[in-house]
Amino acid sequence: MKIPTNPHSILIIRLSSLGDIVLLTPLFRALREKFPEALIDFVTKSEFTALVASNPYLSNVYAYDRRANLEGWLELCRQFKAQKYDLLIDMHNNIRSHILSRHLRKVTLLRYRKPRLKRFLLFYLWMNFFPRNFRLLSEYFKVVQPMGITRSASARPEIFLSPDAIVKAQTILSKHAITTPFVTILPIATWPNKLYPVAKCISVARRINTELKMPVLWLGGRQDVHLQQLDYLVPGISVRLAGETTLEESLALLSLSKAVIGNDTGLTYAAEALGVPVVLILGPTSRETGAGCNTPQSVTLESQLYCRPCSQKGDRCCYRLRRQLCLNQIAEAQVFEALVKVTGAQS
Repeated sequence: MKIPTNPHSILIIRLSSLGDIVLLTPLFRALREKFPEALIDFVTKSEFTALVASNPYLSNVYAYDRRANLEGWLELCRQFKAQKYDLLIDMHNNIRSHILSRHLRKVTLLRYRKPRLKRFLLFYLWMNFFPRNFRLLSEYFKVVQPMGITRSASARPEIFLSPDAIVKAQTILSKHAITTPFVTILPIATWPNKLYPVAKCISVARRINTELKMPVLWLGGRQDVHLQQLDYLVPGISVRLAGETTLEESLALLSLSKAVIGNDTGLTYAAEALGVPVVLILGPTSRETGAGCNTPQSVTLESQLYCRPCSQKGDRCCYRLRRQLCLNQIAEAQVFEALVKVTGAQS
């Protein structure tokens, strides 16, 4: 099918996850700059709409409520069919996106091809066929190359927040007596194998409090039950917010942070997209799985081991069982020194 040289209406689909949607955001700017008059719509799961709701490069954001199940998705597909788009950009490449493309079968389709075979060989046979300069963001841009769009050197993930979100975040900080520049720690991840030990995070937090004279904000959701194990809590100095904020409020809190320390999880990448320097701690994942910092002011910490990466999401059991060297070899001192570097602070 011929690629339209000047599409009037474009639909982009990426339903999840948080980090993948964040990484996708530079494409919105690139498409808008290439086609300033086009309708550029985006569809994602309802829980992630806060990431893109204020994005100035999108015309409309459509939310899919996964509680609506297949029938809800089919109804949304019928609505999109009636819109008569010129171009569908499928950045998810899963069952639901294929159902959508079937509904829009007369629409030109560009689809992201996941490197499944390369990852299988890497995870299970330790055969790495990825180029040394592999970056997932560059792979995303390859999808739109047929339209004459390439990744610029300055292309970075970006999130835009409403002024109201910032006000809400400032109110939350005031409520918890955080009035000075602070560091946010994200000791969270969907999969346990990606969690930097909480005890080590506490050790880093104590040094931030005593040596950098900055309070620490611990941020996570209701599902992050391990945050309940956190026993280092001091009003105005070490504050935990677990499941007490919306995604929009969490993003605003990250945007007000001096720096963020986090695992390979979506909020860590969101912080970087908000212009905040990040200390990213990688365990079982790596650049081949799409992990890694995207801005020069951030730092990635990782152990060089033959068994890394061992899975796409960090959901496989560690070969070493309880020892999990990929995370345990990263010392608290390394994390603290990286934080001092990204903040320019003097310890």
